[in-house]
Amino acid sequence: MHTIQLGSESEFVRITLRNPYLSEGWCQASVEIVVPGFSGQIEPWLEAGDIESFHAELEQLYKSLKGVARLHPREEQFTLLVQAKAAGHVTVSGVAWSQATFGNKLAFAIELDQSYLPSTLSQMTGATSAK
Repeated sequence: MHTIQLGSESEFVRITLRNPYLSEGWCQASVEIVVPGFSGQIEPWLEAGDIESFHAELEQLYKSLKGVARLHPREEQFTLLVQAKAAGHVTVSGVAWSQATFGNKLAFAIELDQSYLPSTLSQMTGATSAK
C-alpha cells in the first residue's frame, strides 16, 4: 500500500492506495479528509493514470510555484485541485462524495506553503508501479 498525504498532521487529505492495481488499471483507495470542524473517509476507485497525471502536474507546480495540479478521477467521487498562490502559498481544495457523485458531499480547502510538497511528491514516487 502507498499513502499520499497533502497537508499537516492536523489538517490533511490522506490517500491510501491498495495494491495491486487490477489488470484494468483500477485501484480502490481509502481517502481520509481532516479539516477544521469536519472529518470523513471514503473508498473511491482510482485509475493509475489519475495518480500519474496528478503526480506530474504537482511536480511541475512545485518546481515553478505556478499553476495547478488536478486529481480528477472518471467517477468523480473524489476530486482535488492544488493551486499555487503568491509567496509560495498553496491551496488544496476538493470535493468528496459518500458515493460516486451522489449522497453526502464535503467541499473542503486547506491552506499550505510549498514546504509540504516535497514529502507528498516523495510519497507519490512508485505509487503506481504495482499496476
